[in-house]
Amino acid sequence: MNKKLSVLFFVLAALVSNANAQSEWSPLDLQVGRVDPTVIKGNGGRAPIVIPTLYMEGYNILFQTPCDGCTLQLVSEDGEIEYSVVIPEGTETLTLPSDLSGEYELRIIRGQFCFWGYIEL
Repeated sequence: MNKKLSVLFFVLAALVSNANAQSEWSPLDLQVGRVDPTVIKGNGGRAPIVIPTLYMEGYNILFQTPCDGCTLQLVSEDGEIEYSVVIPEGTETLTLPSDLSGEYELRIIRGQFCFWGYIEL
């Protein structure tokens, strides 16, 4: 009985290890700023701003924090918006166009706030 449990444990450990090796989601480090710092709407609120938690693997973005209705933009090094989409309600993962390559500034625009970071495709 003990031998069977040991074998089962090692098989399960190997399966978990294999699953982790196949899924290499990298966290995205996002900063926050105002879309237009000269315009301040309302009293600025008293609650802290919650920066979305996103992960990336290849051309896929995983939203751990919902970003329903936000605009996602990819901005090239020369400041051109190469891709823009409104994130549909209930989106957990989003696949970026495979014809894009290079380094981009990823922006998530929510109201008057912009969450941004850099990605490479």
